Parts: sequence; C-alpha cells; structure tokens
Amino acid sequence: MLSHITDRLTQIIEKKKLKTKIEQDIRQVNTNLEEKRSLLERLEGQLKKEQVDVDRLEGFSLSGLFYSVLGSREQQVERERQELLAAQLKYQQARRVIDGLLEDQARLEGQLRELQGVEGEYAALMAEKENQLRQSNPQVAGELIHLAQQIADRNAEKREIEEAISAAGEVHFSLERVIEALESAEGWGTWDMLGGGFLSTAVKHSRIDEAREAMRAVQVKMNRFTRELADVQQSTPLSIEIGGLESFADYFFDGLIVDWIVQSKIENSLEQARLAYDRIESAGGALRQLQSKTHTELQRLNERHAAIVETAGIE
Repeated sequence: MLSHITDRLTQIIEKKKLKTKIEQDIRQVNTNLEEKRSLLERLEGQLKKEQVDVDRLEGFSLSGLFYSVLGSREQQVERERQELLAAQLKYQQARRVIDGLLEDQARLEGQLRELQGVEGEYAALMAEKENQLRQSNPQVAGELIHLAQQIADRNAEKREIEEAISAAGEVHFSLERVIEALESAEGWGTWDMLGGGFLSTAVKHSRIDEAREAMRAVQVKMNRFTRELADVQQSTPLSIEIGGLESFADYFFDGLIVDWIVQSKIENSLEQARLAYDRIESAGGALRQLQSKTHTELQRLNERHAAIVETAGIE
C-alpha cells in the first residue's frame, strides 16, 4: 500500500514541476510576443517609409528630377530598392517569429489545462502517505519522502535537459542548411567574378535565397532553444553563454541583403554562420554531459529508494 502511494506521489511531484515550468514558459512567450509585436509595428513603419522612397524616385518628383540631372538616378533607385527589400524581409521574418510564438502559446496553454488540479492531488497524497508511514514504519518516513522529492527533481531536470538538447539539435540542423547554401553561393560567386555569366549569377542568388529561408528557421528555433536552456540553467549548475546568438539573424540579414552581390558579404555571413554552428555544437555537448550525470544520479536515487523499501518490508 505504502509503495503504491510513493509511486503515485513521485508522479504527482513531477507533474507539479512540469506545471510550474509550463507557467514560466507561458510568461516568457507572452513577454516575447509583446516585444516582437512592438518590433513588428516599427518595421511596418519602416517598410512604408522605404516604399514611399522608392515610389518617389521611380515616379515624377523633385528628388527624382534632381538625381536625373546629376546622372545618379538609377544608382539611387537601386539603393532604395535594396533598402526596401531589407525592410520587407525583416518584416516578414518578424511576422513568422510571432506566428511561431502564437503556436507555442497555444500548445503550452493546452498542456497547462491538462495539469489543472495537481496541487490538490499532491496535498491529498502527502496526507495519505504520512498517515500510512506513521502506522507502518515511522522510522523511514522522513527519508522516503525526501527521496521522493529528490527523484522528482532529477526527473524534472532530465526532462528539461532533453528538451534543450532537442531544441539545440533543431537549431544545429537549420544552421547546417544555412552553411551549405552559403558555401554553394560562395563557390558560384567566385565563378561569377571570373566571368561565369548569367547562369552563375542566377545560381548564386538562388543559393542566397535558400540561406535566407533557412536563417528564418534558425531564428524561430533559436527562440525556443534560449527558453529551454534558461529552464535547465535555473535548476542545475550548468553554465552556457550564448549571448549574441539571439540577434545573430539580424546581423546576418543586414550583411547579406543590402550588399548581396558583394562576394565579401557572402563570405562574412558564412563565417558568422559557422561560428554560430560551433557555439550551438558546444552547448549541445555540455547538455549531453549534464544529461549523463543526471541519469547516473537518478539511477542512484532509485536504487536507494528500492533498498529502503525492501529493508522496511514494505514490498
């Protein structure tokens, strides 16, 4: 009877910890949503401004006439078009990040609804177990309750570590796509500079488009990884510094869009992507080491619990 209550209590403690984690994640997602919506509003204003600039230069206007007289109208129009493209891509990316956060919000709120009432179950089980222990073997009561808490803690940490490892893997995979596309663009760009003609230029631009698309996925997945890593660091001594990686995509877009035909910009973006790849790989390695350590500790606690139960004659 007592062993059955202990098992149920361990499960409920894990659910309580999961509920707390989900509530924290929801708060973080809501904060991120507020920030991204504010950013989207600013980007929308910037997008409208850039569109007005392009329309003014392409149409009949005093500024358009001025640049025509100076003989620099086409260069100015091209520069404004590039700035408009940059604004459009940043706006689209912000919308995509918001969509991803809304999906996370709905998923987390659904999970939270499934865990309503766990506090009441926990209180009832604790009272039942304490009563059984007082009747059966009060000498082991304190240690069993303490062990149940430790096991639940380690299981919660194990789950958070696994989620962070999974999130790191998704970022890693998307960065691989970015690197592959940029390496191809770099190769075709070199050929283009040697006189490769229209085909090499078209392929290079296609590969850059692929890199941008993959980078959008990196940014969305990086948001999730940052949240999952924060959960792990809150409950363990793990120390991983990823500062700067969250804004990596912004610098990437700035460098690759405005001067996308410049070979040095492709090479610089490729170098940034490789550095980010290495940092995520290092973070994943540290998480896997912590996962192994947590697994060993959990195994030790379970063995200790079983030994106490057997010695006390409960099972």
